[in-house]
Amino acid sequence: MHKKRILILGGGISGLTLAYYLARRKDLFDIQLIEKSERIGGWIDSDNSTGFFFEKGPRVFRGSKSKEFLELAREIGMDKEMIPCNPDAKARFVWREGRLRKAPILSWGLIKGVLRDLYVKPKVEDESVWDFACRRFNAQVAQDVFDPMVTGIYGGSTSEISMKLGFPLFKALEEKHGSVIKGLLKTPRFNGPRIFSFQRGMKSFIKKLEEMTPVQFHYGEEVTAIGQNTVTTSKGTYEADFIFSALPSHIIGRLLFPQLLQIPLHGTTMVHVGYHKNVLHREGFGYLVASKENDDVLGVVFDSNAFTQFNRSEHETRLTVMLKRDDVSDAEARDLALKGLKNHLKIKDHPDVSLVLRAAKVFPQLRLGHEKILNDVEAVRKEKFPNLRLVGNYFYGVGVNDCIARAKSVSDIFLSETVS
Repeated sequence: MHKKRILILGGGISGLTLAYYLARRKDLFDIQLIEKSERIGGWIDSDNSTGFFFEKGPRVFRGSKSKEFLELAREIGMDKEMIPCNPDAKARFVWREGRLRKAPILSWGLIKGVLRDLYVKPKVEDESVWDFACRRFNAQVAQDVFDPMVTGIYGGSTSEISMKLGFPLFKALEEKHGSVIKGLLKTPRFNGPRIFSFQRGMKSFIKKLEEMTPVQFHYGEEVTAIGQNTVTTSKGTYEADFIFSALPSHIIGRLLFPQLLQIPLHGTTMVHVGYHKNVLHREGFGYLVASKENDDVLGVVFDSNAFTQFNRSEHETRLTVMLKRDDVSDAEARDLALKGLKNHLKIKDHPDVSLVLRAAKVFPQLRLGHEKILNDVEAVRKEKFPNLRLVGNYFYGVGVNDCIARAKSVSDIFLSETVS
């Protein structure tokens, strides 16, 4: 029987996961994946080259928010390599008003906000995270609780991110139970891993998923044009019966859907630093910098605290400093990171090792009106490109689990529609 050809554009976590799910019907489809770089996985990568272990991209995952991720890990056998976060690293902090404060910041404002949530009426319409938090709780809770969450996930503004798309769980709890607090209290306890990673790093997860995905990979090919049933790359032209784009929003926007160029994209520069001694005299997972602070640092992860399994020696310190800018040189990034560590953590020592990674345009801002953009794109896709499907982190969440969930959903719908 003649197999229909599927082309998948982009080999980040969305494209790779999509390829894995579609390959379940490799008896019906010839599936090929085209990737611009020489490796798969996008900005998910692990580094052991310096004598320290560093995760270059996403590295920590909350089990209760990783349903599809955990299912996929079990399917490919990576659940056996899952490791838990150090229980002594539970504490999280916020840098605000010149000092680190343990989050959530206990105050009368927090207590009053929690009590207020118990009787405030639900609102159906979407609103910004800031407006939601102020309406249900108060400005104190918006600043002390929701602002750090938005900073940590989107690197964006609470007054712009959509509550419905950015934090759908809280919106769902309000709609179902009339109160976020009541909804949380009625939510069954999650029995899986609280916070997890993998014993050889995220790179091992990507490698295993690649090995378990029987499709043809084309590396080092940049997509330059997309037609009804053709894809042109820097190395040639391919014909296909179906095309799936896992390209970033600004790339597929430039090629086909200019509406997607309306989605703002934030980036970061990450500076990984390693010390052959203990220079971090604080327990905990890390901290975020309050958005109102005039600071170059977005936040810092205490890697050697969070996952001691990756430590090469008993007294080493590993830190990841996330900067607000993605347009600085390596030297500038190192200077800004060390300045932040000195100011926030009183670390004056020069690191034994440092790595700089720029992650430009990696955080789509799911702002109010984002759903309309997606609906407009979908209408154009159906009319002009019926054989094209879209996945990526610009749909309904920027996290790894969001990308996996979107890829699985699109794959399931496609197979149900095309396979009799």
